[in-house]
Amino acid sequence: MWYISKVIFFKMLRATVYSTVSLAFCAWIVQSSRYLWILNNSGASFSKFLQFTSYLSVDIVAAILPISLAVSATFVYQRFNDSNQSIALQSMGISPRKMLVPLIHLSFLITGYLYTSNFFISPESWRKFRLLEWQMKNNIDPPQKSGTIFSNSKFSVYAKGYGGNFVLKDIYIVDSRDPEKISSYFAESGTIKDNVLVLENGEHIEIIFKDFRKSIMHFDSYNYDLKEILDVEGRITQPTEMYLHELLMDNPDKVKEVAQKALFHQKITSPLLVGIFSLLAFLLVMLAPYSRKTSYFRRSFLIISIIVIQGSYSWIANAAANQSFFIYLNYLLLISLVLVLLSLIYKKRKL
Repeated sequence: MWYISKVIFFKMLRATVYSTVSLAFCAWIVQSSRYLWILNNSGASFSKFLQFTSYLSVDIVAAILPISLAVSATFVYQRFNDSNQSIALQSMGISPRKMLVPLIHLSFLITGYLYTSNFFISPESWRKFRLLEWQMKNNIDPPQKSGTIFSNSKFSVYAKGYGGNFVLKDIYIVDSRDPEKISSYFAESGTIKDNVLVLENGEHIEIIFKDFRKSIMHFDSYNYDLKEILDVEGRITQPTEMYLHELLMDNPDKVKEVAQKALFHQKITSPLLVGIFSLLAFLLVMLAPYSRKTSYFRRSFLIISIIVIQGSYSWIANAAANQSFFIYLNYLLLISLVLVLLSLIYKKRKL
């Protein structure tokens, strides 16, 4: 039995990995396409964009894994039924319920990963994602091509040429943040390092509007801190970027506090869907009366059931962000489903 369990385990593991990677890649393409405007507006490189959107894959994989495992288990168990291997095992005295063991082991493995992701990996990936998004939205990432402009309504930097390694040629800067004067800078070259623009061999022209006085200053080197100059908006931490202990902290904004606590409970309950979908797949494929005519109906019923359960869970989780009452409703839903499925699986009579 140990050898059979090992074979079933690795078959389901391979199928789960392949299906998860395929579905996650498709979902990543859809999600990353929503941020193409940042790539166009910020002047960031494509490799930077890939790094930026790669952080989305953590939550994409976490959302797909429970469904992927259920589909993979259905596929593997269905192959056992179609090839009459399950009948051969029963003739050897091996109950169909014993074939649940490898699925339980894989479910525990994936559930452990999802808890690790929810507690540690996901918050860290969202923090990096939001930081890069904030930097690119506010145009404080170093340019990597000529003609890139750092700008807001009162400040702009233009580089006529780009020499590689963040070395810019023929730089022109206009600064009108002060309503009483306007400043402009010309420089032969400049280098960007840690969002500081170091100008080389240039001049600074300043015009004061009150008396139309103009001053010109030549310089060999001049430093500009682009973060301060651009006066970028402060980055606001989102609940998705918080670790579990941070989600439970008091928030002066009571609406956000409810949303934080709802997300905390969602991180606790969402991995339980792995066990629910797995038990449901095993119940419908291995323990239900087998016939080729009903196999398509049972698989269709499984897909519909997963959609209904996932949809109900997501709706309740979203509602909990506004009313804390729904938090307990999700616990009730998941625990009830687990108890019902276990009771059906371990009934003495064959379903």
